[in-house]
Amino acid sequence: MDTDKWIDELEFGTVFVFSDQKEYYLDRYIIKAPEQDALLYRSFRVKLGTYQDEVICKAEEYPDFDFRFFPYQKQRLKFFSWSGHFKPVWLCNEGEKDLEVDTPFGIFLVPGKNRCLCSRENREYQIDAPLVPAIDKHSVNDVYVKGNRKVGYGRPNDHPDIIEIDEKEKS
Repeated sequence: MDTDKWIDELEFGTVFVFSDQKEYYLDRYIIKAPEQDALLYRSFRVKLGTYQDEVICKAEEYPDFDFRFFPYQKQRLKFFSWSGHFKPVWLCNEGEKDLEVDTPFGIFLVPGKNRCLCSRENREYQIDAPLVPAIDKHSVNDVYVKGNRKVGYGRPNDHPDIIEIDEKEKS
């Protein structure tokens, strides 16, 4: 998959390029307005949360451009802010592992070395339900503090893999 060549040929839209080699899965994102050169962004902001970090993708040139997602373990992303002015939106997975992406258009399972158009009509990579549970700070029943002062996600008997993090100091 030659993503850069494909982006050059794309007329307009937004492209998110993900990789399992990146800490937050996002490698870069590209905005291509009609009849303009593509704007490439390799930097993004990460808002560190108590239980879940948030990735923020913004563009100075386009104030309405605002995409945000939560990255989860096991190759899962959940978008919760999605700009409607920058369609179509493509998801490119340059990594080796499948990537599960929850979007306003459905949940897509994008295989490694593939790309996917985010559209309700695109059923090729859509799945009906998440394969990996999205556990975040809003899932109050899924967060507990254990006796050793570590925070765990999920009730101990509900999930075979309990993700543990050290509790962060409150300022």
